[in-house]
Amino acid sequence: MRKSAFFIAGIALGVFLAKQVESNPDAKKAFDSATAKVKEFSNAVATGFKEQEAKVSNSARKASTSSTKRSPSTANRAR
Repeated sequence: MRKSAFFIAGIALGVFLAKQVESNPDAKKAFDSATAKVKEFSNAVATGFKEQEAKVSNSARKASTSSTKRSPSTANRAR
């Protein structure tokens, strides 16, 4: 019951703030600026994550291909 009250209060507060931002041009500019900064930051994080994932993937591929190749002496012993 308490969680639902907080949820409803959060929705009401969000609606109130949205109306205040729409009616105040300075607040709208600040909100738009903050939104742009958050999008820029999230894009930078996503790019960094993808670069790091590619590095790990490439190093894992190199390690798996080098460990699965047999040397000629090992190949002869396996037969």
